[in-house]
This record gives sequence, structure tokens and C-alpha cells, in this order.
Amino acid sequence: MRAFSWTVLMIFIGTFSLFGQECSITLTGKVFDHATHEPMEYAAIGIVETSSGVMTDSAGSFIIHGICPGSYHIGVEHLGCDPVRVFLKINRDTSITIYIDHHGELLREITVSGTQSERDETNTQNVFTSAHLKNQAGQNLADITEQIAGVYSLRNGSGISKPVIHGMFGNRVAVINNGMRQAGQQWGSDHAPEIDPASAGSIRVIKGSDAIEYGSQAMGGAVIVDAGTIPKDPHPHGFVGYAFESNGQGHTAFANLSKSGTYIDWKWTGSFRKEGDHQAPGYLLTNTGVNQTGTSIQLNFHPKESIHHELFYSLFHTNLGIFAGSHISNLTDLESAIHREVPFQISENFSYRIQAPRQKVTHHLLTYAGKKFFSPDKSLEWSYGVQSNHRQEYDIRRGELSTTPALDLQLWSHQAQVKLQNQLRSFKYEAGMQAGWIDNVNDYETGILPLIPDYTKGSGAVFLQTKVPFKNGIFEFGGRYDLQKIKVWAISQSLPREILIRNHTYHDMALAIGVLVKEKEFGETRLHNVLIRRSPEVNELYSNGLHQGIAGIEEGNWSLKPEISNKSILTQSVRIDNILFAEASVYSHLIGQYIYLQPEDELRLTIRGAFPVYQYKQEDAWLRGIDFLFISDFSHRIELRTAISFIRGTTIKNQAPLSFVPPVKWSSRFSWTIKDSNRFTGTRLSLEASYTGKQKHWNQEEELLAPPEDYFLLAPKFETAVRTGSDFLHIGIIADNLLNVRYRDYLNRLRYFADEQGRSVRVTIRYEF
Repeated sequence: MRAFSWTVLMIFIGTFSLFGQECSITLTGKVFDHATHEPMEYAAIGIVETSSGVMTDSAGSFIIHGICPGSYHIGVEHLGCDPVRVFLKINRDTSITIYIDHHGELLREITVSGTQSERDETNTQNVFTSAHLKNQAGQNLADITEQIAGVYSLRNGSGISKPVIHGMFGNRVAVINNGMRQAGQQWGSDHAPEIDPASAGSIRVIKGSDAIEYGSQAMGGAVIVDAGTIPKDPHPHGFVGYAFESNGQGHTAFANLSKSGTYIDWKWTGSFRKEGDHQAPGYLLTNTGVNQTGTSIQLNFHPKESIHHELFYSLFHTNLGIFAGSHISNLTDLESAIHREVPFQISENFSYRIQAPRQKVTHHLLTYAGKKFFSPDKSLEWSYGVQSNHRQEYDIRRGELSTTPALDLQLWSHQAQVKLQNQLRSFKYEAGMQAGWIDNVNDYETGILPLIPDYTKGSGAVFLQTKVPFKNGIFEFGGRYDLQKIKVWAISQSLPREILIRNHTYHDMALAIGVLVKEKEFGETRLHNVLIRRSPEVNELYSNGLHQGIAGIEEGNWSLKPEISNKSILTQSVRIDNILFAEASVYSHLIGQYIYLQPEDELRLTIRGAFPVYQYKQEDAWLRGIDFLFISDFSHRIELRTAISFIRGTTIKNQAPLSFVPPVKWSSRFSWTIKDSNRFTGTRLSLEASYTGKQKHWNQEEELLAPPEDYFLLAPKFETAVRTGSDFLHIGIIADNLLNVRYRDYLNRLRYFADEQGRSVRVTIRYEF
């Protein structure tokens, strides 16, 4: 009886407290487009816990009255945008600013550790935020970045691709993985970056040569992958999803879970991808399956508001097949295969089986980063990272050797950095030091001479970058110095075999200057120029043997000299209100002693088969081009996006065309966003058309086969989100190569042997909670 009385009393007290609580708090705020900073009219703002909400006005502003003190989830929805959820603790009148992604193509900023970096950059940049990346399940890094004007993909079959920025790739495009330069065997055109996009919170592409921050490997540009911030929400949130790809019968499962605490925030991601033989129009591309696994964990520790610590670990593992028809056993069949419409060694039966030739790669990354704020304008950052990259390549071999890799490389990398950022009145500067060590060794149990030799590489660098604002713009200047010492244990090609120990010391430097001028509210002009000295890499100096993925024999040249690069980019953008945006970038890239892989007039027969021969050469070169982007948006319902890229590459001496320079590319996407209902939100229909021209500017003496014909592709897409209480079920359907066009891509090194894959329908389902 006493227990019952106490229960009744507590219920009475709780009820009295509830009715006595003063619910007079006001929440005000504004909603902006993350890319254009334009106010977002008619955005729906709602408090999940109370089911109350309002719409923003023409200035993107909103007001919600009568809120009780407590913790709430604020939901934001807008036509054509993924829903956004923000957690707030409200104890008094509060004002907030919310950014949503509506024009993702225009993003030139990135959020790191809860602070927004300067948007006034002279570099031409694009950012894919987490809202965009969630819809890219089953796609690799190069496929995602290819959506930007001026960015292409260099492919080797259907499973391997890497970014190409303004005609540069490999050693001239820096890939930064959570603050660390990606350390793997990315020097090869058949070695895709060992990064799982599912673990990324954002991916930033810099088309300008931001050499000051990322070194000489950013000569052509940089791709920066970042885990991003962890939402400040004490409740577990995330998503789980599945994607099916009809071509290759691919299955991708992915998940993300995060939670924020008083002192520690954490986030976990995981993905699994399995694909079988892909289908070209008329035949199967035998042995083109992929098995891929990725996972990551991120821990943020903030004992004080002025001190942040972050620990990040990721694992990436892939096992992928190389098209069987690219490895030919004799010279006669090789010559025939290069000119065949239907390749050798195709199968009539689909299979998930992956057999030789194939590649198996495991990559580990562990980083620690800390940041100390001395004031809002002064901070010190420090970081250290270690990477392990194990690459095995299996060729078709007989007997007991069939399970032994033909190439077995183990790379260890250590990188450390200290960076000081400071603001002195109107003068802002960033200074830092970097150090690195790489140890790359072969397993000599393969029974085959290694493609590249064992080597160690030590490096150190110092850099300084400044920003000086003026009346309607900003001026940038920076410099960098790199010292590299390389020790190589090469194996002689003559008999008897000898170990040749060689030491190389390189002094690389970079100077950058840029200016940004804002023209009131209508646009801006950006000019960026960088001078870089890039030393040759070990593969360019010493590679000698079969490069499996390109189905060719590569020969290095240890007498290569450093490249001297001068790249200038002029970008003009125009914006009219929130309905029209146009941007044009013109660039010129002069490279002294340009290092390139030249096909030789030779087909060589080896015990592993018959293959074409490529050799590293040097010659002064000039690359120039233009990127154009046009976006027209009417009432956030109908949008037209058009991008055009053109690039031309020639030698300086005799104006001979450079090989593997991308042809002209045009793409347009028409989108129609359907009005939200009580059940559905973000429903959009779109149709993308793309045209890739024939590369008519090519060198007949350096190509094994004439460039393929031009081609036109269509890709319709449907996407929507279904409300399930306070959560959302996202559904997306896209049909790539809808017309099942038969074509070959000039930048695919296996175009000599087979067509590209045909029609593919991808269905993605993602439950976000």
C-alpha cells in the first residue's frame, strides 16, 4: 500500500512539473545552400519530438515559438535535397544557421572538426559531401570524381580505374587519405587507389596544382578523401543499405553508425562488394569479377574545447580479375587480338569465379591527429600516420606455380606533419614541416624477376602559405621545399645477375601565387599559377617486366631528369540570383622534360605470353584546355546541368600529339523534382546524356591501334525518400548505358582487346535512422 501511495505521489509531482514547465523558448534560424550560400526558400523545418514545424521565407529565415527546455532533433527538408537532421539542446532562445546540399557541383569548401575553412580559395575546387556520397554505393573513387568537369577515369577493364585531372594521373595526382598521402603501388595505371568511398565523409578535388600543401605529386591536381565530422548527437544514428548492379550481378552492402558523447565521439563504417563477369554488348567479359571489403573506425576525443584528438583506422581489401582476353600466349594471336571485334577467351556462362590473371591487395591505414587552439585565429596541428600495402598479382602459370603470385610487394609508409595556422590582423599564414619514410620490398619466392626493385625513400619538407585579403578579394602566395633520398637495390638484366645498389638525392621546390576577385554579387574571377619541380619515381626509373593490368611490358630509364612544370588556371564564374550559374576555366600546363610511357614498335614473346612493349621517355610538352559548367535552376523544380571539357596535349619540339590525352567530353543532365507529400520527399526524375568524341589528335607512331569512334550514352535516374516515422528509406534506380551502346573508351588500356560493358541497372536502398 505504501509503495502504491509513493507511485501515485510521484505521478502527481511529475504531472504538476510538466504543466508548470514554461514553454516560451523561441528558435530562429536561416537555411542556406551549402554551395552558393543563397537562402533556401520554402524549406520545411520541423522538431521531430513535437511534430511541429514551419516553412522558411524568401530570405531562408524561420521562427518556431513555444518550445520547452530540452533536447531535440531538428529536421530540414527541401525540394531536391537529402533530408538533414541536427541535434540541439535548447534551454533559452536560440538562433542557428543550417546549410543543405542543393547544388553539390558548386561546392568549394569543406567542414573539418566542426569548423569551416576559408571559402575564398584561388584554386578551382569541388567537394562531394556525405549527402552525395551516400548515393554512390558500389562506385569506386575514380567513378565518383569523374562527375566533375575536367576529371576523367583511366581504366583497365571494368574493375580498375583511377582519376585523371586535366590529362594528369598516377605520380602527378596526389591522393590524400585522411590527411596522409596515400602510400601504395598507385604509380601504375592499373593500380587504383586502395580507398573505400563508403568510409569517406567528403571527397574534395583540386584541379589547380595545390603543391604547397601536398607536394610535387599534386602537379596535375589532388583528390582529398576525409572521414569528415561526427554529428553532435548523443543518440546512435547512421544508415544501412544495399545496392544491386545488373551488369556483373553485383551486390554491395554498406553501413554507417555514429554517436557523440561528452568527451568522445565515434563513427564506424563497413562495406562489402561482390561482382561477377561483366557483360559487353554481345559477349561476356570473362574473369572481370570483383570481391571487395572495407571498414573504418573514427574516434574523436575533446577533453577541452581548445584541444581535439582524432584516431582513425581503415582496412581495404580487394580481389579482382583481369580480363582473360588480354593475356595472349603467342605473337600471332596477339596481333590478331588487337584488331578483333570479338576478343579471344570469352565464356558463354556467367561466373563469380576470379582466377588468374588477377590482383589481390590489402591496405591498412592508421592515423593520429591533434589540434590545439591558442585563440580563434591561432592553432597548432600535428599528425602521424602509418600505412601497410600488400599487393599480389597472379598470372596464368602451370603446375604448383599456379597459386604463387608473379608479383608480391609489401610497402610500409610512415608520415608525420606539424602545421601552425595564425591570423595577424588581416594577414593569415600557414607554415608546416613534413617527414616521411617508405620501405618497399619484393617477395623473391615468386620465381620471377620483380617489376620494380626493392627501395627505401626518406623525405622531408617545409612549406609556407599566406593569404592577404584586399577590398574585394584575396591574394595568396606560397612556397615549398622537398628533400628526397632514395636507395634502390636493382637486379641487373644481364647474366650473371647482380645486385646494383644506387642512391638518388633530389631537391624539389614549388612556388604558388593566386588571386581571387569578387565582382559584387554576380560572380568572381580566380587566377592560380604554380611552378613545380618533380623528381622521377622509382617505377619510372627502374621498372622492367610485365605490368599485368595493362597487359604490357614496361621498361624504366634510370637516367631520367626531374620535370619542371608551370601550370596556370584562369576561372571566371557568373551567378544570377539562384537560378543561373556558369563557370569557365582555361588552363595552360607547360612541362619541361615530361616523363611519359611510349609504346614501342615491338610485340615481345615471353614465357608468360606475348605482350606489347612500353618504355619511359622524356620530352618537353604542353597541355592546355578548357572546362565549362552551366547550371540553370528554376524554382528548385527543374534543373539543367551541362559540362564540357576539352584538352590538347603536344610536344614542344615538333608539336607531335601526346598519347592518352582525353578526347572532348560533353554531358548534360535534366532533372525534375516532384513536390513533397506526407509520405514521400526528395523525389526526383533525371536524364543524363553524355558524348565522348573520337581522339583525332594522336600519334600513329606511338599507338598500337587507332583511337576508337565517338559514342553517346544515356542514363535515366529515379530517386526518392519514404518517411518512416522520424527516419527515412531512400530508394534510387539508375540505368547506365540505357541504349546498350557498343563502344570502346580511349582511356581504357584494355580497349585493344574488348568493348566496354553494356547496359547496367543499379538499384540502391538505404535506411537512414
